[in-house]
Amino acid sequence: MTRRSVILMGGPDSGKTNFVGRLWVALDARTGAIHAAVQPDDIGFVLDTADHLFEGHFAPRTEHADRRDFEVTVVPAAGGDETKILIPDIRGELWRDAVVNSEISADWMEELKLADGALLFVRVNSELNVSPLDWVTSQRLLQLVGADQDRDKLPTQVMLIELIRFLELTLADRPDGGKPRLSVVVAAWDLVDAETRAAGPEAFIAKEYPMLGGRLRDTSRLDVQVFGLSVVGGDLTVDEDYRRAFLDAGLDGHGWVYAYDGANDRWKCEPDVTLPVAWVVGV
Repeated sequence: MTRRSVILMGGPDSGKTNFVGRLWVALDARTGAIHAAVQPDDIGFVLDTADHLFEGHFAPRTEHADRRDFEVTVVPAAGGDETKILIPDIRGELWRDAVVNSEISADWMEELKLADGALLFVRVNSELNVSPLDWVTSQRLLQLVGADQDRDKLPTQVMLIELIRFLELTLADRPDGGKPRLSVVVAAWDLVDAETRAAGPEAFIAKEYPMLGGRLRDTSRLDVQVFGLSVVGGDLTVDEDYRRAFLDAGLDGHGWVYAYDGANDRWKCEPDVTLPVAWVVGV
């Protein structure tokens, strides 16, 4: 059986944990591009996260555990070999600290070297997003290593750019000789207006995080695909009407991904929330 590792990366409050909970529900329901082949042995935190979603709440941010692993054996919906996927869910604060301190632990570095690819998260309207700055100011902040008063001032896009650099330096080429794959996931995509949604998450990144957008276009080491994500299809925290309708209908059938349809040159809403992971592992 092939073992593939998919790393989840992103800052605090970027949507990683809620995605893992919703991903398991989709894998277990066997409705997406990849299915769960067997019941995993230890998915307590994933089930806890899914329970929050079933009850109409987003899971709280990870506060205690530095790392929690979600390991599951999947099989393509169209048929094929089973693949064991390990998804380490690492606390966003630790990714941020790795950038600020310009170092990453040996354990994480080894996991990156073994990974087939990664999912990089940024969330729309997160209160913890730090507004973009100009290149000069951002570069100066990166040089202020270890200054506690500057840690929380690191612009979100600068942190994400540095995480991409980690990936470029550590991810190995795929077994077929192709580039390692990176899914950039814009979480809470349901919060954007209709015009922004139609333009797609790639245009959103280019507008809101121009340095990040340029870096994604400029990388020659990674094969990049951008997705918009809504884990439950709407806003459970503000839209009370939607929350009531969601609780009446249940989690099944809720949640979607905005993916680029190259054949028709447009962004398309897909009900399959497994797509960002399926694409990374080549399914």
